[in-house]
Amino acid sequence: MTDERDPETEEGPKTYAGRRLSGIALDWTLCLLISSAFFAQPAYENTSGLERVLVAGSPTATLAIWAVQHWILVGTLGTTIGHRLVGVRVVRDDGASMVGLIKSAGRTVLLGLVIPAVVWGPDGRGLHDRAVGTHIVSTRRD
Repeated sequence: MTDERDPETEEGPKTYAGRRLSGIALDWTLCLLISSAFFAQPAYENTSGLERVLVAGSPTATLAIWAVQHWILVGTLGTTIGHRLVGVRVVRDDGASMVGLIKSAGRTVLLGLVIPAVVWGPDGRGLHDRAVGTHIVSTRRD
């Protein structure tokens, strides 16, 4: 894991925007798969293939699955499945070893509202990270 800003390359949160968006897209896709498998809407019973996999699930169930996995995984491991695949991790500003379930709950609620996540400060951190005292770091040495 690297620090928030690498003095040699000036790499910081702004450079992680693509990886953060890719990570959340991967997480959402996994949640769509679970939702479609267990909470399929009756209107999509006769569909097949990609349509069944990506749109058949209940939107409410998909959001709930995403929220629970994000809350638990970030709170305990500091990373979701999507984050891990793209090489980013959530850490606390105060340097504590775990984000914790309380900070993770606040972060998850704010991410679910979307607006705090897409409004970034000059340093590239979203409002959701600023509000709960977390930030994203890279887990890779590029």
